[in-house]
Amino acid sequence: LPHYEFLGRVLGKAVYESILVEPQFCLPFLNQLVGKSNSLEDLQNYDPEYYKNVTKLLSLSPPEIDSMGLTFELTLGAGSSSRTVELLPGGKDLPVTTQNAIQYVHLLAHRRLNIEGSRQVKAFLRGFRDLIPASWVRLFSAYELQKLVSGDDTIRGIDVASLKASTQYASGFHPSQPAIQWFWEIIEELTPGQQRKFLKFMTSCSRPPLLGFESLVPAPCIQQIRLPDALFLEEEEVLVKRSPLPTSSTCMNLLKLPNYGSKKLMRNKLTAAIESGSGFELT
Repeated sequence: LPHYEFLGRVLGKAVYESILVEPQFCLPFLNQLVGKSNSLEDLQNYDPEYYKNVTKLLSLSPPEIDSMGLTFELTLGAGSSSRTVELLPGGKDLPVTTQNAIQYVHLLAHRRLNIEGSRQVKAFLRGFRDLIPASWVRLFSAYELQKLVSGDDTIRGIDVASLKASTQYASGFHPSQPAIQWFWEIIEELTPGQQRKFLKFMTSCSRPPLLGFESLVPAPCIQQIRLPDALFLEEEEVLVKRSPLPTSSTCMNLLKLPNYGSKKLMRNKLTAAIESGSGFELT
């Protein structure tokens, strides 16, 4: 349980510092973060196959349900470690019928979503609420909290114009330089999937922040990494081979971009870096 409490603090710290996290949490878990109890509808999001199986009971005829011999109890585990729990007091002696099947299904969902793993969830909540007050979190729905924690989930690419307007430059780079102009042309030309990979490479999260790139702290920045002048005198094959890939410091939203001599070389090196799936200090 201490591990779950620690993870709760980590997420709370990320939210407090406006740092997006790449993993997306399931909505039933987020419901518990915002103080909402889960219902049957939430089971469909959590476990579609289980939802399909239990709700199928509602379409069965009385003889079909009777033939299953179900009661208001549930067997957990398997083999010698299995145990049976009642879904309500006296449940082992209460048969499931067409009249009470809807109650049975709702109790199964309640057990699956709100009771199983509740000790771990409570430990996580303790850690999370050490930094983020419960009253503050309850202002959001689960969907809104998902966006706040993990960014805007969309199949589109990124708003390149917005990212460009929010980006700062360091170590000699400035917006009017050919290298920077090449860079933004390349980002514009990437596919939506590649743009999201680039964003993850630079910031650790493939989704844009809910409040836009201007809300990123620290602001996104492109730092120039100067290549040796002698390298540009080499043959093209040697230049391509010896030129390093871009690197990043995701905790600082910092892209370290070598001052490549051509747009073609920059494109090849940048796409190689983002497609590799690596991030921090890739060389």
